[in-house]
Amino acid sequence: MKRAAFPGRGLTLIELLVAVTLGMLLTIAVSAILVRQEGARRTLTSSNDVVLNAAHVTHLVDRMMRSAGSGFSQAWQSTYGCRIMAARGGTQLLPRGSDWPAPFAAVSRSPRMAPVLVHAGAGAGGSDVLALVGGNSGLGEAPLRMLAGSVTANGVRVPATVGLRQRDLILMAEQGRADCMLQQTAAGFAGGASQQIDFGADYAAATIGTLNLVDFGTVGEVSVIPLGNAAGNTPSLLLLGLSADRTLVSLDMLRLAGGASDTVTPLADGVIELRARYGIDTNDDRIVDQWVDPATSPWTAAALMDGSATAQTNLYRILAVRVGMILRNATPDRTAVTGASLQLFPDLAAALRHTRALSADEQRYRYRLLEFTVPLRNVMLI
Repeated sequence: MKRAAFPGRGLTLIELLVAVTLGMLLTIAVSAILVRQEGARRTLTSSNDVVLNAAHVTHLVDRMMRSAGSGFSQAWQSTYGCRIMAARGGTQLLPRGSDWPAPFAAVSRSPRMAPVLVHAGAGAGGSDVLALVGGNSGLGEAPLRMLAGSVTANGVRVPATVGLRQRDLILMAEQGRADCMLQQTAAGFAGGASQQIDFGADYAAATIGTLNLVDFGTVGEVSVIPLGNAAGNTPSLLLLGLSADRTLVSLDMLRLAGGASDTVTPLADGVIELRARYGIDTNDDRIVDQWVDPATSPWTAAALMDGSATAQTNLYRILAVRVGMILRNATPDRTAVTGASLQLFPDLAAALRHTRALSADEQRYRYRLLEFTVPLRNVMLI
């Protein structure tokens, strides 16, 4: 009798090979889809990170720069270009006896009063460094006039002291004098009916270097300028630049945070280039007529800080600053995704543009070019 075929027999070799082949094709197809989706996800995530970082950096720098010149620009004939003399705890703070910490070591040790100064190429990798100065007193941002013959080694008289409080930072500036002096109101001082301002606390000093407080009033009219307070409403005397690890950092030149040493504060990472251009008024109508490169004379930091009348006038004519940055994502792609170079300020004259060449390895990253113009409103109103 013929035996019935076994109903649970296995696959033939040909059937098995066909099944394996179909399974491999399906696996390859699914893997390709997953790889493509993962690549798209990584690209989208990297792009979003750069966009969010760009928005953060724009807000941060714009906010810092918009207060530039506040409080002292109205007395620009006395303040612009004056060398800042400051002491803290009886020790001279400015001008400095040593270099600023990295990445600001190439910046002058003797800062001067100016809303914005661009130290071209002074930062890490040849990037620019911005020096920003602005008051924050909240008293109408207007200088006071020193009453003639009223200065002593620990105080001065002005028409009114209403609104001043203890530990306020005060700038003494005299028209025709090369140096200006930072002072501080004494602990317990409160402005009011009295015309007397008493100096004391950390930043008060009768003598800084060769400059004596009692010397003010012997050359010209003296402006007594409230800049803010050491504990709250702090003024801005900042250096802004890029560190070697592609981080946007700042340095408080007055150490207002209370530290006895310099502190470089990180603000945003992934920034590989920082450049700036001045918008200037060429005919004194308080309108920007021309853009200039801060690396060219007479707009270099050295020329604007030489203490001359020409430098003071040129500082007065800087009405806006155009900032350009290049931001980069953190994770490289497998292949090149960016061209061989990137360009900032492409709409300006050829001499004002800046081109960043990218190596083969750098071309594997994604970049965001960021440009914005900040009008110096405190300067434009004088």
